[in-house]
Amino acid sequence: MADLLRQQLDLYKQFLRQSKFDPDSSLKTEVRDFIEKFPGQISEEELAEIRALIGKAFGEIPTPVSSKVRSTLFDALVPQRGWFRDYHTYTLLSEPPAVFHFTCALACLGASLQRNVFFDKGYYKIYPNIAVVLIAPTGKCRKTSATNVALSLARAVNVNVLSERVTPEALVSGLAGRETASGLVYAPELAVFLGRQKYLEGMVPLLTSLFDCPDEWKSTTIGRGALQLKGVAVSMLAASTLEWFVEALPREAFSGGFMARLLFVIQEDTPREFALPQRPEGHLWERLREDLQEMMLLQGEVTLDPTARVWYESWYKGHHHSPMSDERFAGYHERKPDHLLRLAMLLRIASAKSLVILNEDFQQALKILEWLEGHLPQAFAAMVATPTGALHERILRVLEENGGMMRHSALLRRHQHLMNAREFNIAIQTLIDSECVVQHKSRTDRSYELVRRR
Repeated sequence: MADLLRQQLDLYKQFLRQSKFDPDSSLKTEVRDFIEKFPGQISEEELAEIRALIGKAFGEIPTPVSSKVRSTLFDALVPQRGWFRDYHTYTLLSEPPAVFHFTCALACLGASLQRNVFFDKGYYKIYPNIAVVLIAPTGKCRKTSATNVALSLARAVNVNVLSERVTPEALVSGLAGRETASGLVYAPELAVFLGRQKYLEGMVPLLTSLFDCPDEWKSTTIGRGALQLKGVAVSMLAASTLEWFVEALPREAFSGGFMARLLFVIQEDTPREFALPQRPEGHLWERLREDLQEMMLLQGEVTLDPTARVWYESWYKGHHHSPMSDERFAGYHERKPDHLLRLAMLLRIASAKSLVILNEDFQQALKILEWLEGHLPQAFAAMVATPTGALHERILRVLEENGGMMRHSALLRRHQHLMNAREFNIAIQTLIDSECVVQHKSRTDRSYELVRRR
């Protein structure tokens, strides 16, 4: 795959060397977009060379290729070796963003390891189970395409995938009767899976409990008679649009620690665009499956290298005493150390099949978590808002998705199923008064411009 991308880039540079275009040609944008959306890694030196070739081809120096755009891509955070790198290479020419593929791979690996490995925190153990929720607008980021790759691998190594629309009773039944009550819960539309229907009552507290991987779990309230699970290890791979997630989820989902146990992966769009995506040639799929099977054989306690222990203790102290900038993140803030340990554990296992976490694993895990956290504020604002606040957040989000400015009539049409014209005018006036939106008037119409996002 790396050789294929190298060939593409070399051909692109050769094309630029042999081409001459009008400085005002519309091709200029397409030429720059090819580099900004290029799925492989490009060094700063090669970027400088390509900028010079573009300038020569168009008889001028156009707007430089945006290094800022490239630096925000998740690709640079994917480990340079091991199973995650192979997974990244395998999915390089598919359209979901790299972070979707990587976090789906996290859930797949975590579920495959079951309770075979653990980190002992004294009063409880941390297992590598991960609960990932992909959030993106409908059709934008190919959420299903990303999850399908991970699910295919999980099924190929006989992971217990629970993918049907189930009741709490059926979920427990799908975990029962096994040596360990392990499995990967797949919810292609999380809001439906956790919805407010009567028969789904209890799903949120049930998952909250199962995600903690208790040695033994009992219930006499679900279905008929007593149900018991031993050696619980439940991971989750879920997806939703933000709008569905906020509007359809039961309110108890936003309290009681459920949200803090999830890793939200939020994207508005994907930088990848392939009209005819193709799987890489060769035996990479088989290698991914075989390596996953090898990692499933690992057994025992995960420990810290001495330098990693010093780093983690220092980081933990700083994290524990750092002030909370936003109370909405209080639950996640408290559980971040456990998220960090799980992620470092999986990074080490995937890169070296080792149970000794190194300093570099913690640092890489922290970079990944901080990248994910950068996309959380707007989503959490919508998730925890009151019904009125949620409408305000939705208006701001629609404005943002449409370039930051919309006509009054167009914006109202996008919300007419949620509010009437009077309610819309009250909401938009609140946003104007709070300086989130500015109104522009003309003789025939008015429009609204997004000023800032909170």
